[in-house]
Amino acid sequence: MTRSFFSMVGIAGGIALVTALKIGGLGFVNQTPEILVQRETSSDQPNVLAQMGGMGGGMGGGDMIYSATSANWPAPKLLVPYEWSKANVEVPGWLDGAADAEANEREADIRRRLDKRIDLSLGKTPLRSFFQTLSDELGIAILIDEKGLEDETITPEDPVMAVRTDTRARDIIRQVLEPLNLTTVVKGEALVVTNKKNSANIIRYYDLSFILPNNTVTNDLIHAIETLITPETWVNSGGTSMMSMVGSVLVVHANEETQEELATFLREISKQDPTNLRPRRFEE
Repeated sequence: MTRSFFSMVGIAGGIALVTALKIGGLGFVNQTPEILVQRETSSDQPNVLAQMGGMGGGMGGGDMIYSATSANWPAPKLLVPYEWSKANVEVPGWLDGAADAEANEREADIRRRLDKRIDLSLGKTPLRSFFQTLSDELGIAILIDEKGLEDETITPEDPVMAVRTDTRARDIIRQVLEPLNLTTVVKGEALVVTNKKNSANIIRYYDLSFILPNNTVTNDLIHAIETLITPETWVNSGGTSMMSMVGSVLVVHANEETQEELATFLREISKQDPTNLRPRRFEE
């Protein structure tokens, strides 16, 4: 008896609710799920509910009413293309880049000098002296981040060894610093020695149209980079390095060491026969 009573109350309540909605002009068109149709709006208020993925209508202000949707609700909305008109003013400084051109060239020159092949024969010598020798040899400013070294319980006076013949300077530096969990970054027109945690990420741009015939293998390429180039540094592995495609341009946000290894990797890819750079195919 009690169960029947509540069932009747529930049915009556449902009928009353549907009736109220119809009286209020919010009646259902039909029972077939629709694809996110905006039924009514009285202002320019943004479609907040659709953005949040919620159901129902926002009452007051915008008074936006939405019907139910299909299983994929809410359906994605397509952006409507609009042409932009440029302001009739001088090119902004950030776009022109003239103010930073000299600094950028000096930093690029440091990177070129690090590719110089040198002979170095240093027995146990303080880390500070090691970099002073390189500074004199390469003609670049080298700064030591003593706080960064301290975080790794290292001081500039700790001894290192470097005996190399006809070796790129950057490779000698990497071989000396890797066991100490240290690295370098080109910053402020100088080479800065610090720990890997403090080596800030930088952004570089790689136009893949120079090395790939089309965009069919970009996903394969990105997968290979995240797997082979300092794999622990990428976001998917808990690191901070990221990359994204913009047209044919691969935009990479990573530290100096990762960027250098990536550039070497892409150079090797560029040497391959482009007819063999095809997407992977899987049996269905």
